[in-house]
Amino acid sequence: MKITGLFLLSALALLTSSGNTGADSLKREAKCSSEINGCPRIYNPVCGTDGNTYSNECILCRENEKRQIPVLIQKSGPC
Repeated sequence: MKITGLFLLSALALLTSSGNTGADSLKREAKCSSEINGCPRIYNPVCGTDGNTYSNECILCRENEKRQIPVLIQKSGPC
């Protein structure tokens, strides 16, 4: 019984840790909507490939509109 519980606990820990690295490790473009004039004040940080933390994806989109080379999202959450 102890071996089964230990195995299940280990499998759960492995699945949990691999789930966090898969989606966030891929760089992706920010989803921008050209219809919105401003960005919401919702704090949902994203880490850009430039090493800066942006308050939300919309803020990153607005910064990308000003730049020659767009910044991608490195991961969800602060850098």
